[in-house]
Amino acid sequence: MKQLIRTLLIIIAFIPLTIVAQNYSAKTSLDSTQYLIGDHITIHLEVTAPKGEPVEIPQLNQEIFEANHLPYDWISNSPIDTSSKKSQDIYKQDITIIAFDSGHYYFPQLAILSTDSQLLAQTDLLQFDITTIPVDTTAEFKDIKPITETTMGWHEFWIYVKEYLPYIIIIILVIALIAYLIYQMVKKHKQRPKVASAKPAKPKVKPHITALRALEHLRKKKLWEQGKVKDYYSELTDIVRVYIEGRWNVNAKEMVSNEIIEELSQLPIPDEQVEMLKKSFQTADLVKFAKWDPLPDDHNYTYKCCKEFVEQTAEQNDTNVNNVKK
Repeated sequence: MKQLIRTLLIIIAFIPLTIVAQNYSAKTSLDSTQYLIGDHITIHLEVTAPKGEPVEIPQLNQEIFEANHLPYDWISNSPIDTSSKKSQDIYKQDITIIAFDSGHYYFPQLAILSTDSQLLAQTDLLQFDITTIPVDTTAEFKDIKPITETTMGWHEFWIYVKEYLPYIIIIILVIALIAYLIYQMVKKHKQRPKVASAKPAKPKVKPHITALRALEHLRKKKLWEQGKVKDYYSELTDIVRVYIEGRWNVNAKEMVSNEIIEELSQLPIPDEQVEMLKKSFQTADLVKFAKWDPLPDDHNYTYKCCKEFVEQTAEQNDTNVNNVKK
């Protein structure tokens, strides 16, 4: 309360005071005398005193403004700037105020006191005006302008890129990481050894089964009945040759009849079977090379001998040769 009373004494408005000390001075100034409502108004305070002589600089605040019924508001005080010049000390401070109503205003005189409350100097009374922005009510209202498209130049584009560059880099890194992971997964999948599908292997057809089916097919073709006797005996002996090659791994297709019979004689085959096959091959050779025309009974007999040879020499685990599909 004592400080408030002391500060109230500093503000002297319209009251003449006698300065009790010389070589002290105080002044306030404004940057302008015309302001708009809401402008920050800065009051520059400058105090000059003999060097080394302490003075009391008034510290204004909103409470003091309200106590003196000042029609504007206090905003702030800048720190006191102290400097020396020859035999004088100079104190400077900026006081910022604001007004929200238009009109003509006064900023009161400020008293500079000594440490024992003696008046050393006082400022002049300041005047300034607060106005509003003039509005031309007679002017014709204009419609809002339509939206116009603007093109982005390189300068604007670069500003845009710089603003979002960190995000762009992060997105690129994430995409690169995902692409790398996908590449590694595909590469690993390709390097994985392929497991062959477990398809059941087709059972190998026994040579005698193949031979008996071929003999049955030859019989149904009725070649010798059509006068194709040579073709009949050629196919008949070829069937037997293929059978011998598959059954005993004898290259019968590249041998003549005598060589086949000689080769079979050394195998564990009954002599009567070898002899029966020998007669069949001799008949076939006569037809193919000597143009002999056998009787119908000879055709049937030769066919019967070849078929019996296959059936009698078939592998022991497939003795049921009579059940071969026709």
